[in-house]
Amino acid sequence: MLDVYAPKFLAGICAIAVSLLVGSVLRKQFTQSKKLPYPPGPRRLPLIGNFFDLLPQQLWENAVEWGKEHGDLLYLETFGQKILIVNSYEYAKELLIRRSAIYSSRLKPIISELQGWEWFTPFTPYGEDFRKHRSYQHRFVGSPETINYKDIQLAKTHRMLKAILDDPTEYGEHVHSLPGSVILMNVYGHEVEENDHYVSLGKQGAYHATNTQQYTFLEVLPWLRYLPEWFPWAEFPRVAKEVRKISHAMQYDLYRLAQKKIAQGTLRECITSVFLSENTREDGSVLDEDLFTGAAATLYMGGVDTSATVIMTFFLQMLKNPEAQRRAQLEIDDIVGAERLPTFEDMQDLPYVRGICTEVLRFAVVVPLIPAHMTTEDDVFQGYQIPAGTLVFANSWKIAAMAFNPEYFPEPHKFKPERWLQKSVQGPRPNDFVFGFGRRVCPGQDWAEKLLFIVVSSILATFSIERAIGDDGKQISPNEEYALGFLRQLGPSKCKIIPRSPKAVSLIENSVLAK
Repeated sequence: MLDVYAPKFLAGICAIAVSLLVGSVLRKQFTQSKKLPYPPGPRRLPLIGNFFDLLPQQLWENAVEWGKEHGDLLYLETFGQKILIVNSYEYAKELLIRRSAIYSSRLKPIISELQGWEWFTPFTPYGEDFRKHRSYQHRFVGSPETINYKDIQLAKTHRMLKAILDDPTEYGEHVHSLPGSVILMNVYGHEVEENDHYVSLGKQGAYHATNTQQYTFLEVLPWLRYLPEWFPWAEFPRVAKEVRKISHAMQYDLYRLAQKKIAQGTLRECITSVFLSENTREDGSVLDEDLFTGAAATLYMGGVDTSATVIMTFFLQMLKNPEAQRRAQLEIDDIVGAERLPTFEDMQDLPYVRGICTEVLRFAVVVPLIPAHMTTEDDVFQGYQIPAGTLVFANSWKIAAMAFNPEYFPEPHKFKPERWLQKSVQGPRPNDFVFGFGRRVCPGQDWAEKLLFIVVSSILATFSIERAIGDDGKQISPNEEYALGFLRQLGPSKCKIIPRSPKAVSLIENSVLAK
């Protein structure tokens, strides 16, 4: 019997094996055919992928060029790390705002741990710590209701006017010192002095924190983090040691100074004083102290440097567009008059001045590449798969170019504040993208917009900004060269900043004496 059935048995086993094998192959082919592709992007090399594409500092400019061939969703990959660059405002809004539930986390960079930036809000993954950071930040700078930061902005702006009056050739220095003097008073009750150590500290911190992207190679070659400081050609271990000192000082030095002033009864009301009054326990310990100091130091870092570039762009555009300057001054003269300086209460009655502020934001892209979000779940968008763990960069450099689209705005490369006087604007407003997206939108947006308004309106009310005349009798062209980096910066131009009248001089001097 066995001899009879053995061949049939073996044939059956073989048939089953072949069936399973064929089924496996078919299932694999079917699955692969159903699996959606990644978005297009620049060609990837074996093993290292797009490693060399990620090295140039002006990644945002490269992404614009790639977008001409591949579209507004660009996929890159290096050593297994998936990266998506979004070149479209509509796409960024859909992913980072409407789908913020899965696009709001962050990769915690290895370099941030080495340099001590664990407290920095942009490097905090979405979760309870992040929510507490944002709760503190939104409460204190999301609106002027908790701390009336507008009074400080006004007072410091008047001091800047006086500094420009006394030494107009150094207007760049006066502008760059203004945001720091405001934010340090808001957060810590600290009165900034000339060549202030804490302003310098904040600028150093902003430089190092925003340049962590140059150490992306640590994410794909994490073992390099263990290299000793003396290792040849490896600069980052030594730099990390130095930056850790800066990072720790930013988080705690002004906070501890504020605590001492509270004990002495000399600290004026500020964010830190309110927090400590609400969170100091009977034994002297402070609830959520490390979380608060991190959230506060993030405001400190953000306020010290970024607003200065926007204000410098205003000076540049006034030099290039004297007709816009004159129209704004006529509006201020009509609404405010010559007997006082502008206030925040004038904001709604000065639509053209507000248009100048918006147009300035359109031209001044301070952060060309919005710090990366990270997906926490797989997603599908525009027929492409976007896996969990993908770093998602919104390319504000390209997104800003949408505001230069002639389909939206006639003569898009001209500085025309009147375009913002329309009741409806088809394209995105600069305020919609320069401050980030979704749950990661900058909590200081209201603070920054109000500071820009009061600075612009106050300068226009009191000064005329004119091109300087060279030795050859011709006008000197203004400086339009932005220093490109992870934060764009603009230096001053050779120009004339002239008081509009003796009355304007008197208003400036009296505004400072009254403080």
